[in-house]
Amino acid sequence: MPPVHAFAPRPHSNAALVDLINFNIQVLDQAATIIDAFKAQPAEVFAAVVGPHLRHVIEHYEALVFSASKLIDYDDRKRDRRIEQDRMHALQRVLDLQNALGQPASKLLQSPLQVRFLGGLNAEHQFTADSSFQRELLFVASHAVHHFAIIQLHCASTGIVLPPQLGKAPATLAYEATRDSTKGHAT
Repeated sequence: MPPVHAFAPRPHSNAALVDLINFNIQVLDQAATIIDAFKAQPAEVFAAVVGPHLRHVIEHYEALVFSASKLIDYDDRKRDRRIEQDRMHALQRVLDLQNALGQPASKLLQSPLQVRFLGGLNAEHQFTADSSFQRELLFVASHAVHHFAIIQLHCASTGIVLPPQLGKAPATLAYEATRDSTKGHAT
């Protein structure tokens, strides 16, 4: 499936930030690819396993991208079950995120953030850590890729075909490309 969202971010002084935003938009394109893979499946098949993982990923992105605060709390999510059950609603939420990432508020780009989350095996601790929008973009992308790996395994076990690179970390893809290019060569 071609990328769902063609995007050209506004120019920023930081080329690495533009690359990071584009990477996150590509990660969200993978979410759209997953949703598309279920178009011929009954809604219950999507909602059983894949929908909850995508909801979790989408809501983490939304906690960062749509925050009006400099305090990001990934644990304080609405947990909108409609994302899990309605593929088109899930897709619209992905597209909304991509559009928002295409026009990030400059105050978020430059301002320090704090991230709050629960810890301990029984959620008995609350932690807060200093961060930045860029650092959190790294987190939500990595977090999404790992959930996509779980989705990839589920799909493979049920005969739903997804692109083989979906759910693989960029470092894994780079390693595999290097390994594959040296196969059959004397070293």
